[in-house]
Amino acid sequence: MRYLKFLVFWLAIMLPAQCAWAEKTKTAEYKAGVLTDLKYGYSLSVLDNWKVKTFKESQDKPEILRVLLNQKNYRVNQETKDLGGDFTIPEIQIYVRPDTMTGQQFAEKLKAAVLAHDASDDLISKLNLILTGEYIGMQNTELGGQPVVQALFKRPWERHLQGDPDDPRYRHFGGLIVRDVHDVHEVFALNHNGNLYVIQALAENEFYQSVREEFVAIIASLNFAGAQPVPSDTGKGE
Repeated sequence: MRYLKFLVFWLAIMLPAQCAWAEKTKTAEYKAGVLTDLKYGYSLSVLDNWKVKTFKESQDKPEILRVLLNQKNYRVNQETKDLGGDFTIPEIQIYVRPDTMTGQQFAEKLKAAVLAHDASDDLISKLNLILTGEYIGMQNTELGGQPVVQALFKRPWERHLQGDPDDPRYRHFGGLIVRDVHDVHEVFALNHNGNLYVIQALAENEFYQSVREEFVAIIASLNFAGAQPVPSDTGKGE
């Protein structure tokens, strides 16, 4: 009898949890070089030189970050290779959330948030520009047959390198070398079918121009042919 009570208690706890686990789905699917969002339906082509990372989400709590792309054969500053130090791998992030905000409104909000260091918007806070980002400019263009606002930012940071204090090249640094570097962030924002799409491409300034051709090839392939409209009970901006 005691075992039966324990079994009933265990099932009462575990079955709801198992149902919750079963409801988890991938944000996107990647096959034959094409990435397709399983919730929102848009797609884009990904170059072989890029790794694709998708995420798990539940129906009642969709993920804002839909997919993360990282360049495979990225370049690293030679001094960083020799002495060790932080570096940035070129990256493309794709965010989607139900929102009535236009791309222009989001870009302006992002600009204001960076200037004011305001992290109140969940999506903006994920772009890693709030603390040290600097606004460069924005322009109107087109993406996937839709009007889009393209904003440009830079994010300065310090690279710390440890050289041999007995090496004449580093002696006057005391061995510790600090380099001022920055990442370039391109942010694209548009609204389609009641969903706000934000795409961020970033790379270290030293290699930004060399990788930008791949950024353009991937982002320009965005296709909304299978994109789904937002449900009628959502679509409220944050």
